[in-house]
Amino acid sequence: MKTLKTICILFLSLIIISCSKKDDGDDGGGSAPEAEFSATISGGSFGNSYSSRLGFYSTTTINGVTIAVTDQNQNTIRIFMNETGGFDTVIKEIGNVDDNGYVTNVIIHDQDAMITYNSSEGEIVIKENKSNPEEEDGRLISGDFNITAVVNTGETISMTGTFKNIAY
Repeated sequence: MKTLKTICILFLSLIIISCSKKDDGDDGGGSAPEAEFSATISGGSFGNSYSSRLGFYSTTTINGVTIAVTDQNQNTIRIFMNETGGFDTVIKEIGNVDDNGYVTNVIIHDQDAMITYNSSEGEIVIKENKSNPEEEDGRLISGDFNITAVVNTGETISMTGTFKNIAY
């Protein structure tokens, strides 16, 4: 009789533990890899070789995908990618206008000098666009970029870099 009670207690314990445990099933549960962003900006108010690193970021999916990065020194970089070619492995050309009239563009703002540069040429290369395990219907986008940007005085800068696992 004592053995039967022990078996019943073990069986009930097993049921309670299995019911209270988080169900990670096949619904994409898990955590997303950490987002990364790095860029080197040369010229203009940024000097010879400014190194921009991710402070924080936000994204929107209105009219394509926009990534807004604030770096470690409060400078902001906004990457606007229109719908042309989608968002899988594709090259987004600066200045391209999609069927809805939206333009692929990059804006770089130097917080200290209070100067905003607007991209004039270059490309954004999307290298990966995968499911975000932390958010149903969410995506993680990765790629690199090579941008030339100008300010209204004609001053030119260049920016090259990468972004990885940016959630949108």
